[in-house]
Amino acid sequence: MNSINTRDIDIHPNKTIITLYESSIPVETIALQLDLSIKDVDETLKAYHNSNKAKEESFLQASKVSKLGMLLVDTVFDINSAILDAQKRTWYSIKVKSEFKVSQEKTQELLESFVGTNVTLVILHVDLVGSTDLSMNLPLKRLVPIIQAFTQEMSLVIEAYGGYVFKYVGDAILCFFFTEKDDLILPCANAVTCAYSMITIIQHGMNLILDANGYPELGIRIGIDIGENAIVQYGLRPEIITTTETGSNTDKMKWNETNDDRSNSGMIKKKNDVTVHKKPHLDILGYTINIASKMTNFAKPNQIIIGEEVYRNLDTQNKRKFKNLNIGNVEWNYINNSTGNTYELYVNN
Repeated sequence: MNSINTRDIDIHPNKTIITLYESSIPVETIALQLDLSIKDVDETLKAYHNSNKAKEESFLQASKVSKLGMLLVDTVFDINSAILDAQKRTWYSIKVKSEFKVSQEKTQELLESFVGTNVTLVILHVDLVGSTDLSMNLPLKRLVPIIQAFTQEMSLVIEAYGGYVFKYVGDAILCFFFTEKDDLILPCANAVTCAYSMITIIQHGMNLILDANGYPELGIRIGIDIGENAIVQYGLRPEIITTTETGSNTDKMKWNETNDDRSNSGMIKKKNDVTVHKKPHLDILGYTINIASKMTNFAKPNQIIIGEEVYRNLDTQNKRKFKNLNIGNVEWNYINNSTGNTYELYVNN
């Protein structure tokens, strides 16, 4: 058995109990090692299981939010209206003012509920084709509006299909779709249909305006996979909010006198009309994100590549749209943990 740091036990006794329990160590042994009663250990583990159950229920509620994404969105999403709206916004971006009005706050708030939890997500990765050539051939004042228009339009499509934008990485976007234990078909179908809508809006929406105004046309590559992911926290990120309510004079005096940096513990501190709140910086870790990102390297412009598990969970109609993508093991060495074989990829016809 690994040695236990007594300082860790003193500071984080509950965490130590849970760590030992998750290492398959019997309750009696944990109690003996930590000099606790079996009752104390049982109560800690009961609270731990209740917390996990609450998170799971919260997760299910989040996946059932009243959004288009919990329907088969292809039946209700008006692609023609979306194309026209994309054309208007793209024209405004390159002719009037480049703006980006999509917020990730809902995504962050949602993920905060699942910190320390493993969840099954459908991950979608989309990036621009030839972005290096774009940056070399266009001045920044012309490049920036295109990139912002692209990220905004793709983000709006993702939201319309019930997905959540997680991260912007240069000219790429990572997003996810919630799943339910007994239903992986619906989120996989919505992610795939979302990908097709992205390509349609690029080709028939944005490119029509870009070409008419002397800009190069855009192409995208999309990778989609499904699997278990961990929601983890890396420190805190400051969030500054301007407010018209500055608090009482007493509060201001206390701030000036003590300069109390209570935000290190996540609390709010006020100074004049500015509120600073340090919120968790969250990330998603897992095999799935790596696969979804890497598979786009094998996609041609305006192609969709999906992983074996996504393909397996598609309905028959959607499966007919894809064929197996033969890639040598040297180029693609990801393994399906369930079968031990190379993880298969499928590309749209």
